[in-house]
Amino acid sequence: MVTCESFVQLSPLLLAAEESAEPLLERLDPPRRAAVMMAILGLVITGVALVACVMIGGRWVRRMARDTHGPTTNTMHIENKRLRAALEPILPTTNSPPGETTVSNRKSDETVADS
Repeated sequence: MVTCESFVQLSPLLLAAEESAEPLLERLDPPRRAAVMMAILGLVITGVALVACVMIGGRWVRRMARDTHGPTTNTMHIENKRLRAALEPILPTTNSPPGETTVSNRKSDETVADS
């Protein structure tokens, strides 16, 4: 239970706490305050520079992706060409219209639907 005597004993401590309510930055001496402000300013400038570099880099990459690098005559990879050449005897011909059932050049009389 709080008595009047304990309140009288705590009142100077409460007054002392109210007096030191100044911001921490203002309680520092001027040279140290300047150093803290310069450190904060350096962090802010570094952050802005990083964001600017990311934005410039993103724009550069998008521009590179949009550019065409000249006409290409042969877009198939060599592996795809080899696979098509190997599968040519068993694949159906592509001269028939799509959706029509065709007979492939297999040994059996199996039919395959073109899609």
